[in-house]
Amino acid sequence: CISNTIGIESMVYLCRSLAIVAAAYSCSCNAFATHQQKQSLHGQLLLNTELKAQEEDFVSTSPSVASNSRRAWVAAGLTAVLLNNPLPANAVRAIGGAEVDCRAAGNCLEIGELDGAVGWTWGGKDRCEATDPRCGPNGKLMDSIPSGEAVPDTMGLKITDIATLEFGIGTRSDAEKVTIKLGLYGQNSPESVKQFLDFITSGLRTTSELVFENGMGVESMPVALSRGGILAQIEPQKRLDIGIPSQAASYARSKGKNKVDDFLPQPRPKAILNEETVRPRNAAGLLTIPAKGIGWGGTNLESDDEAYESSFQITAAPFEGKDQRVIGQVLDQESMANLARLASLPTKKGFKGVIPGQNSGPPLLKVTLTGIEVQSVAGN
Repeated sequence: CISNTIGIESMVYLCRSLAIVAAAYSCSCNAFATHQQKQSLHGQLLLNTELKAQEEDFVSTSPSVASNSRRAWVAAGLTAVLLNNPLPANAVRAIGGAEVDCRAAGNCLEIGELDGAVGWTWGGKDRCEATDPRCGPNGKLMDSIPSGEAVPDTMGLKITDIATLEFGIGTRSDAEKVTIKLGLYGQNSPESVKQFLDFITSGLRTTSELVFENGMGVESMPVALSRGGILAQIEPQKRLDIGIPSQAASYARSKGKNKVDDFLPQPRPKAILNEETVRPRNAAGLLTIPAKGIGWGGTNLESDDEAYESSFQITAAPFEGKDQRVIGQVLDQESMANLARLASLPTKKGFKGVIPGQNSGPPLLKVTLTGIEVQSVAGN
């Protein structure tokens, strides 16, 4: 990971420098111990003259230090390393694309702005700016802004409800906003569509009503996409995975706090087993939920707090697999273009941006749900 971030030559330099620093630290500690030993043995007749000579030689060749503390001795050793080992001229600096300010200054890694420094082309100085609509998932500029695939055919399925989701790309005040309009197959998948509509509006309650009525010594809240919903994962140009990473964190933010004690998250709801998918995932623009319903995505090993991180998906290309149930589709070409835009965003490389080698990850720029509108189609 590090070699991808800073370049091979810089990696060699880093390893060499770390080895020298470690050696300097060891020498400094040994010299400090020797110095302390000398202090304790001072005035004794059998002082080891060879040890004394080595110590005095070390002191005479080190920068002058006023204090006898371990920190001073180590600082002297590190100073010597830095003075004698300048950064090679051909070292590649890691540059971020999300945080404009640190990218301009070229110091994202130095100041700890990892979101600005980490992307598909880690540290590549030619990597495109993540806020540019033409910046693709591989960190390279695309020839044009994605226009999206054609709106999928309804295949005779009736649209009963329309849900419009607005996404904000990035956290800046002038963040780009895109909307996706979804039509739901309420006649063909009534239980799944009702669960989806509850989730994106008022929220799902799966704990006892006593928790909400009497408190029972805990705090709780229905789990709703409108509170803490984000674009959690992108499989580049294939699908979006949307949900709530942490119910507790979302609840705390709604209260203006960093953390809330005694919070009780909503467990997974009862599985929906009596509805089959009404069509295969053979087109871009299809809305799907986990086969057993919302809350049953991921590995099913997640805690209750994280059970809704993968709540529903939208395909950006035909997708194989039977782990999802199709319950709706994108309705217009503008939404298809916005879907392609989101599916082409630069991502944090690796599983959840941590384990390298995977082909999906969270978006480099945080993407949040900023607006949700639902309307029923006439006659339903």
